[in-house]
Amino acid sequence: MEIKGQGLESSLQFSKPNFEGWMNTTVNLVVPSFEGSFTCTVEINEFKAFVEALSQLKNSIGKELEVTWGNMEENIEFTFNLQRLGALSGSYKFSPNNFSLGPILSGEFEADQTFIESWLKQAKDVVENAS
Repeated sequence: MEIKGQGLESSLQFSKPNFEGWMNTTVNLVVPSFEGSFTCTVEINEFKAFVEALSQLKNSIGKELEVTWGNMEENIEFTFNLQRLGALSGSYKFSPNNFSLGPILSGEFEADQTFIESWLKQAKDVVENAS
């Protein structure tokens, strides 16, 4: 799945979950002045919380809302800020280790509320393909 906006191009590729529900995840990033990738794990049930966060954003278009999602292992974190008039801003944190061990890539990006539908569909596809 891809989360993209002005200032962030991220691609997350998930394996099928193992018997405990963990998906090996490859994260590819392009941000101003940096390009790279790393691998981490995301548990399928915690990823379902990401689907819920995106659903909340979609259902709140025309309202103000902030949602944050990150994986348990502290490798990925997104915060989305939806504005009443349709602007969508966000911030991110990425680390090949957990955040307390660093290094951390963090920054901000801008997008339009019309991106939410695509992000949500892609996230739902990850969950469906995990079954």
